[in-house]
Amino acid sequence: MSASSYSFVSMMQRFGPIMNPGGAAISLTYIASEDVIPGYGGGMSSAKAALESDTKVLAYEAGRKYQVRVNTISAGPLGSRAAKAIGFIDDMIRYSYANAPVQKELAAQEVGNVAAFLVSPLSSAITGHCCYVDNGLNIMGLAMDSKTLDRQTST
Repeated sequence: MSASSYSFVSMMQRFGPIMNPGGAAISLTYIASEDVIPGYGGGMSSAKAALESDTKVLAYEAGRKYQVRVNTISAGPLGSRAAKAIGFIDDMIRYSYANAPVQKELAAQEVGNVAAFLVSPLSSAITGHCCYVDNGLNIMGLAMDSKTLDRQTST
C-alpha cells in the first residue's frame, strides 16, 4: 500500500500547495485492482484498488483546494524491466495480443503519450479518471483464445 496509494496521497499533500493552478498529477495502476490476475499478488492488487479510490478523492480535494487535476493510467502488459520481475509478463503480453480488440503489442510510448495528454491543457476538464491504455483489453468479458470457444464440427 505504501508504494502505491499512501505515497500518492502523501505526494499530493506535499506538492499540491506548490503546484500551479490548472496543473495535474497522474499515477499508474493496473487492472488487477478490479479483476483477478493469477500470480499478481502480494497485496499489489489491493494497493492498486486503493490507489484508484484515492485518485477520485484526491481529484475532489486537490481540485477544490489547489485547482489541480488528478488521474490515473491503467496500462496493459508491457515488457518492461520491472514487469519481468513478476515472471510471466511474456505470457500476459501474448494473452493481451490474442484477446484485445486492437491486436498489437502495447508500447511504453503509447502510455507516455496518454500521460502527456493528461498533464496537458488538452485534458483540462478531466479529473478523477482511470484511463485504460491497453489496446481495449479491459472491455473484454470473454477471452477469445479460450478453449471453450473451440467449435466441434459434427459429421
